[in-house]
Amino acid sequence: MKRRTFLKLSAGAIVSGIVSPNVVVARAKDPMKRIGVSSVTFRARFRQTKIKNHPPINELKLVDVPEYFADRFKVHNVEFWSKHFESQSPAYLQKLKKRVAETKSILINVQIDERYNLADSSEESRQKSVAFFKTWIDSAVALGSKSIRANTGGGAADSCIRSFREIEKYAKQKGILLLVENHGGLSSDPEALIQVVKAIGSKNLEILPDYGNFPPGIRYEGLKAILPYARHLISAKTHQFDENGKHTDFDFDRCMRMAQASGFPGYYSAEYYDGHGKPVDYEKVTDWMIEHIKANL
Repeated sequence: MKRRTFLKLSAGAIVSGIVSPNVVVARAKDPMKRIGVSSVTFRARFRQTKIKNHPPINELKLVDVPEYFADRFKVHNVEFWSKHFESQSPAYLQKLKKRVAETKSILINVQIDERYNLADSSEESRQKSVAFFKTWIDSAVALGSKSIRANTGGGAADSCIRSFREIEKYAKQKGILLLVENHGGLSSDPEALIQVVKAIGSKNLEILPDYGNFPPGIRYEGLKAILPYARHLISAKTHQFDENGKHTDFDFDRCMRMAQASGFPGYYSAEYYDGHGKPVDYEKVTDWMIEHIKANL
């Protein structure tokens, strides 16, 4: 994508952003009402996503997450990662839903990172991906989640658009908001991501901006372009911290200021993912993210 085209897109996006009718959190006197935490941050503590060749660190299960987040971080907005589910059975989902309710928490989103490709050029494979994703929509609805996040996958834009048209219709029928994130594949290009959302043209499909997922060269311009299409949720992600506890990968506070300047009214979900497979103090990292989100609200 040419820089001139991208900058033009960035400016135009502010005017043409989709406004969702779904309930979002308005600016609150208590900033904690707008802060969530993702189970992704603690992936090293889950048996399913532990560090390779390393036992789970103080093992955690998804059913324990709502109480843990509420007690340790005073956070009642919870985001689940699909890889941390032990089952999609009705009994398991009901147990999870009960745990969320018992802690007076809200399930703000379910992130779906499994083997599916909504942009697959093979029609048979694409349809399998659509059918698979619908099962997760059913699970998220059973949990009472506010939204569910899909990935575009990599491949053909027209295939991706057909898939999102199908799953958006299904999500709307089920009464759940559908989100698409800048998360690899086609969505690594902000122009392509916006193209998908505009092609569907539904207020029940929003972009979920992730601070850490665009390449460094377009991180801030990319975020500026997609922020107008976000109303419900932002992934306030961090990557790497130095020995002094300072985030070194990019300017997190700049991202927060950009989101606030765009008028974003929803939740910020704190998420840590460095990809290096080295244990860190995950609680300290989460404390840092919460404090820096609060400082910018």
